Amino acid sequence: MTKLGIAVVRADPELMVYTLMSAAFSLLAIGAAISGSIGLEAVSPNSDCVDEECGSELVLAHLGIWFVFYLAVSVITVFWNAAIVASAYERLTAGTNPSFSYGIRQAMKCLPQIFVWGIIAGTVGLFIQILEGISHDPEAPPPVRIIAGLASIVLGVAWWIVTFFMIPLIVLERAGVIGSMGRSTELFKKTWGEDVTSHIGTGLLSFLAILLLFGITMPLMMLGEFGVVLGIVILAVGLLFTALFFSTVEAVNRASLFYYAKTGQAPPMAAKVGITF
Repeated sequence: MTKLGIAVVRADPELMVYTLMSAAFSLLAIGAAISGSIGLEAVSPNSDCVDEECGSELVLAHLGIWFVFYLAVSVITVFWNAAIVASAYERLTAGTNPSFSYGIRQAMKCLPQIFVWGIIAGTVGLFIQILEGISHDPEAPPPVRIIAGLASIVLGVAWWIVTFFMIPLIVLERAGVIGSMGRSTELFKKTWGEDVTSHIGTGLLSFLAILLLFGITMPLMMLGEFGVVLGIVILAVGLLFTALFFSTVEAVNRASLFYYAKTGQAPPMAAKVGITF
């Protein structure tokens, strides 16, 4: 399945532009949140006073800003992943080469569902991160840290299972958010082995690619100032490309697995590139 995902991205490298756009818009949202926080401090009576000694209003306002923009990043991520899934599914099933605008148009058609799902996914994701933060907080009592750590793991795995096929269901079948959650779980049960191993395979290849980058650049950095500069540039560009490539492959795999879960067969493109599973 991972080989098929790599084949799709190699055939349609513009899919990585979707991932790049997702990262760019997410950075813009984060920048807006930072600007909002700075602006909030600038208009406050005492900009140096942002803790509980000044009252909770300013603290809550800061938290509210970051919560809103965290949800915005979640919606952005869902939208561009939906564009990747739509374009990849077209390539996998019809064998055509969809235009860059195709994925965007398909995602725009289900924008209300994407918005709702982004809000839900972002809220649950933030809650899981809060639990993880508590589990690593040295000031929290040990029993609380243990319980929070176990809860974050259990909830994270359960949420991953329940929501595995949410984006394909939304963008490919125009399904509603609530109904899709039950359907996503049913499809995951049919193909849980393929889902897990595909995820692990993509992660392993990404890790090996990063190791290769370090293996290439570390010796360069020992060749003097020019080697250090060249090594840093190669490492930075390589890490960016690796992140874009394998993040895109992961989204494409989701489209392949969705087809396999529904039909029990490999997508038609698999036979064209000589891949069987």
